[in-house]
Amino acid sequence: MIAAHQHRTILKLAAAGAIAVGALCAAATASAGTSWSIGVNVPGVVVSQPAPVYYEPAPVYSRPAPIYYQPAPPVRYQPPTYYAPAPVYYDRESRWEERRAERREWRRREWAREHYRRHHEDRDDD
Repeated sequence: MIAAHQHRTILKLAAAGAIAVGALCAAATASAGTSWSIGVNVPGVVVSQPAPVYYEPAPVYSRPAPIYYQPAPPVRYQPPTYYAPAPVYYDRESRWEERRAERREWRRREWAREHYRRHHEDRDDD
């Protein structure tokens, strides 16, 4: 806040400044017969082409493209595939014991394959 003696000092200075400006104005106009003014430089009226007019187009609605997600292929679990050996053909001259042994071996492999398949099919159902 401004103290009282400072307030008076400011008022005195303002009054002195106003008297000085008035005296200068009176002296200048009395001696030279001229006038003066204070102005702000503002451009005058300018006539040119009118501003372009923007016409907004009418709204158009278009349906978005359909989105299609292909489903994942179904998952299938199955036991490994086993193949039987190729059949072997013998002449009539071959011995019956060899054929019987091969037949037994083939039956054993078939039994193992069937046993494996049944065992794993039972597990898949759980």
